Amino acid sequence: MNNKKLPIAFSMASGVLFMLGSSLSVADMLEYKLSLSEDGSAYEVWMRPSETPKPDINLTGQLTIRVPSAVNFKAIDVVSTAGDGKDWLEASRVDSPEENEAYDYISFSFLGLQGGSARNYQWKKGEEKLVFTFSNEAGCVSDVSIMSVDDPFNTPDNSFGTNPGNQFTNLGWGTVGANNFKGVYGKTVSCPE
Repeated sequence: MNNKKLPIAFSMASGVLFMLGSSLSVADMLEYKLSLSEDGSAYEVWMRPSETPKPDINLTGQLTIRVPSAVNFKAIDVVSTAGDGKDWLEASRVDSPEENEAYDYISFSFLGLQGGSARNYQWKKGEEKLVFTFSNEAGCVSDVSIMSVDDPFNTPDNSFGTNPGNQFTNLGWGTVGANNFKGVYGKTVSCPE
């Protein structure tokens, strides 16, 4: 190889490795939290990014909650804080799977990119945002939580063949196929007495 081309080739290879390393390191950006409204009538889903996305273009998302099977939880009044308030909806439900029969799993999906609109939350590093709310038809129930990464039902080969995991994709944190979900923060919900 020509000695003059060696520094250019090395510089290009370093740039590619830097870009790959950068895109891999930005994947896990968004934490989820579940809490109760002050009056205990609604569950609130909060999200907190560890970085500000550039560009800020939301594509898809999923959040799965785990509720005690014995209470016959029915999610109602799902309201998003972005767009027209209808960006999150109950997408699937699995009751008492053999991996964890004491709980039902309800997944909500984010309808991010619609008709050219990215339905942005205007994410800012470290800033917690209320993303959507929902209620239980029969009122507040304790022991409701966001499904953890190590939940026994959170496996690709679960007994129902579903994908209950938590997920969010924003182009400013990676590629179209990236899952920017980082983890869960906060405590399990307890109803007021």
